[in-house]
Amino acid sequence: MQQTVERSYHHGDLRAALLVAARSIVEEQGAEAFTLREAARRAGVSHGAPAHHFGDKTGLLTALAAQVVLERVEQVEAAKLAAGSNPRDQLKACGMAHIDFLISHPHLEGLCRRDNLVNRSDPALQELLQRMTTSLIETMSAFTGRALVPDKEENPSTLLAISVVEGFGKLVNESFILQNIPEHERRAIALAKADEMLELVS
Repeated sequence: MQQTVERSYHHGDLRAALLVAARSIVEEQGAEAFTLREAARRAGVSHGAPAHHFGDKTGLLTALAAQVVLERVEQVEAAKLAAGSNPRDQLKACGMAHIDFLISHPHLEGLCRRDNLVNRSDPALQELLQRMTTSLIETMSAFTGRALVPDKEENPSTLLAISVVEGFGKLVNESFILQNIPEHERRAIALAKADEMLELVS
């Protein structure tokens, strides 16, 4: 039966199925709990199937990290576009989109920074991370009215933006704040507080 299922995959379907399986494991249990064997089991293929597309555990998690960063970048870019032409509105919309992504995917959001689990020098992953950095610098340049250097770490304003967004997401995800709020209410309340916070810094 398993051989029949495996043969049904073609034109990248198996690769996509393994990414879906990997994502479900990480979302449910965290990246440290991920195994190729479990990913293959969830995808309904043999234990050796992931190696054909990803090589090893690092390869699959790196591909997943790239997928997650792409989703985050696209979510932020869509929010910026929807915010209109005002730089302040754009900056706030980007901040809200980043925070929403961070708190909606607490086990996925930091995967791209896990040196022990992913290949951070992977070209596809690096390209997406650079796209996120470029977007931040462009947005902050428009807001401040001056051209910022391409290195986010050389700009106090971009460091502030990163610290606010990542810091708030971490506070929520690690239950340092809102720990007594019912799970089904936390996202909405967290975003409401994020909105108030960004009003103070944007």
